[in-house]
Formats: sequence, C-alpha cells, structure tokens
Amino acid sequence: MVDYIMRMLSIPPYLFEGYCIQFLFGRFAEPKLRGLRNAQWIVGIVWILIRIANRVLFHETDNVTLVVGLVFNTAILFLFCVGWYKGNILLKIFLVIQFISLRELAFLAGYSFLYIGSSLIDILVYRAGDGMKSAECLLMAVNVLSCFSIAFVAAIEGVLLFASVRRIVKSYRCREKGRIEKEVVFYLLPAVAGVLVAVLVRLLMITVTDGVPVLLYNKHPALYLIIPMIALVLLGAIVFSFRIYQNMAALQEERAEKIILENQITQMQSSMVEMEHLYDGIRSVKHDMKNHMAVLQNLIRKKYSGEDEEIRQYFEGMYQSVEQLDNRVHTGNAVSDAVVGSKFRYAAKKVKGIKLDARGFMLSDAVTIKAYDMGVILNNGLDNAIEACMRMREKQPDAEAYITIRSFRAKNMFFIEIENSFDGMALFNKDSGLPISTKEDKEVHGIGLKNIKKCAVKYGGDMDCIVKGNRFILSVMVKS
Repeated sequence: MVDYIMRMLSIPPYLFEGYCIQFLFGRFAEPKLRGLRNAQWIVGIVWILIRIANRVLFHETDNVTLVVGLVFNTAILFLFCVGWYKGNILLKIFLVIQFISLRELAFLAGYSFLYIGSSLIDILVYRAGDGMKSAECLLMAVNVLSCFSIAFVAAIEGVLLFASVRRIVKSYRCREKGRIEKEVVFYLLPAVAGVLVAVLVRLLMITVTDGVPVLLYNKHPALYLIIPMIALVLLGAIVFSFRIYQNMAALQEERAEKIILENQITQMQSSMVEMEHLYDGIRSVKHDMKNHMAVLQNLIRKKYSGEDEEIRQYFEGMYQSVEQLDNRVHTGNAVSDAVVGSKFRYAAKKVKGIKLDARGFMLSDAVTIKAYDMGVILNNGLDNAIEACMRMREKQPDAEAYITIRSFRAKNMFFIEIENSFDGMALFNKDSGLPISTKEDKEVHGIGLKNIKKCAVKYGGDMDCIVKGNRFILSVMVKS
C-alpha cells in the first residue's frame, strides 16, 4: 500500500513539470504543426514520457546511472525540440539547457528538505517506546511521515521551478519569436553552471565506505544546507542575468528608436526650411505677377503686327512659371506639405519613372494631430514605401513603381493611407501583427512602423498593414 502511495505521489510532479516546460517553451518558440489542436501541450506530454522512461531504464541508484539519466533526459528533449519547434538551433539549445538547469537546481534545493522528514522519523523511532502501543502503529506513523515528507519536498521543487520559469517568461521581451542570436551565450553561462553542479552532485551522491554505499548527505550532513544554498544562488543568477540582459536589450532598442526620431526631427526641420524657401519664392512670383501684367498690357496696346511673336513668347514664359508654382504639394498643412514634397522629390531621384500622387491627401483643421506626430507618420510611412519600391526595382527593373497617399473620413475617424507597389514578399510577426524587416539589422530597422502605431494609439486610433498582391497599404486611423 505504501509503495503504491509513493508511486502515486510521483505523478503530480511529472504533470507539473510538463506544465512548466510547455509554459517556458511556448513563450519562445512555435511548433512546426501550428494547425494541430493543442500543439503547445505536446512538449509537456513528451517530457512526462521522458521522465517515465528514465525511471524505467535507469532505476539503479549508482553515481554513473544518475549522470547517464540526466544526459538521457537532455538528449531526448533536445532531439524533440529540433524536430518539433521552428527557429534556429541556438534557440533550441537555450530552451533545453535552461529548463534542465532550472529543474535540476529546483530538485537540489528541495531535496535537502528531506532532512527534516528524516530527523522527525528518527525522533519518532527514538521515542517509540514511550506511548507507542505496537510496532504496527509505529510503522504506520513512519510511512505517513515519509509520504508527507516526499509530498512536501515535491511541493518545494514545484514552487521553485514555476517561480523561476515565470520570471524568465515575464522578463522576455519578444521581438521575433523563434530566434535567438549570439546573446544566447550570456543567457546560458549560469544555466550551464547549474547543469554542471547537478552533474557533480550526482557523481558524488553515493560513496562507498568499508564496502557499504553511503549517501553523500549522510556522510556530510552540512551538505543539507550548502547544496540548497548553491542551488538557490544559481537559480537567482539564471533568472536575474536573463532579466538584466533583456532590460539592456530593451534600452538599446529604445536608444535606437530615439536616434531615429531625432533624425526624423532633423529631416522635418530641414524640410520646413526648404518649404519656407519655396513659399518665399511663391511670394516673389506673386509680387512679380503685377509687373508681368503691366508689361502684357503695354504689349497688347502696341499695334504693330511684328510684336505678335514677342507677345507669344512672353505668354509662354508666364505659363511655365505658373506651371512650376502648381507642381508643389497641397495638403492644407505646411508640415505635411514639406514632408510629402521632400519625400516625393527623393523618391523621384531614387526610383526612375515612379508615379507619385498626393492629390487625395488633405488635412483640415478638424484633424487635431500635432505637427510632430504627423511628421512621424508621414516620414516613416513614406520612407518604407520608397524602400519597398527600390527593392522591387532591384528584382524587377521593368515593374511599375508608384506611391499614393490619400485621406478620408469615416464617422468620427480620420484615415491616412499610403499605398505603394512592392515585390509581393511580406512576412508578418504573429504577436505584433507588423511586417518583419527584410534588413539584416533588425534591431534598428522595423522601428518606424512601431512609432507610427504609437502615434495612432496616442490619438485613440490604430494602424493596419494590408497586402493585396503587389500592393502594400499602410492604413493609419485616428480620431478626428
């Protein structure tokens, strides 16, 4: 009966470990068979099967068997991750080593609490003569206390494992699921140290004294205190080193965003200066129109037929001046005029024969977007559109390139849409819903759309990216 209860007590820890591993792995990686129902739970089931197989195959309690069992768990779990999860090999190494380390350290920290149960059993046996009516009562009391000790230790291990996994999952700032780069080295250093400590303890767990196997803890009782302290320190190192590096990565990303925003502000200031010069030119042309009209009147008054050609040439010059005046962008807002005009001129230089259209884009006084935020939306949106057209022309030199910007109102919402041609290749991040940058430096690039989304949310709206064949539409919605 007691053996049956002991076996039953081993089931909840297996189930809880299965839950913890799916909780950890599901945050970092995606299964290859995403269409399979409850696919995220497969890793938990596999881990339970691994633990059961380990118990059946390596039931001996010698040092070598204990180490081989740990290697078996690690190897089978890694092979499963390689076949089951998407992502690079570094991610799978990280997940396996991280979980094995957390699980082993939680076990080492919790196992020492058996000392309390063992001590209570010793006290119970020592005082068995006082008040105990029979050996059966003593045996029952010892069995109950043993079961309680095992359950208590399993609960301690589960709490430590779940708390560590939860802190790591909470600290992870996911930019792109399924991929970890060279920074994995910083994550794995304390985790590898934890695994090595677990291997060392397993190698030294059982010693032979006078031909009799002796548990290391019994030979050196101080280890009941030293080993859990080491395990807790390493657990803290794993969790906090991961958290610190994630915070550093977030600060680096924020710094990159700040640099981009500063560059955009500089561009906007340059565009404003350029627009101011343009307006000065317009005022100058308007001033000269009076003189042009006066000269025209004088020419018309002339009655000599030879003067007709001179009149025609003069009218042609006036037409060209007026045509140049009308080529500027009219949006109803000086900042958007400057930004759109500047970006359109840049696009015309970079993409030969590109069609640019902003006739459908108008800003009225009812749109209460600050000039700075409007600049962020237009700068980032048009920059992405120009880059997309440039990449398309590199792959398809004869493809038609165009950028169209328009606006419209629907109920109490104001929409800004930037449509452009592109090569038709677009991958979207599942979590953020934003396109994944095609550039190598993804830490810096791809921030523009995030900034646009921030501006939209700031005004009670949102942003959406729509792909229709070779058409890409950036739709920004704000409250008007």
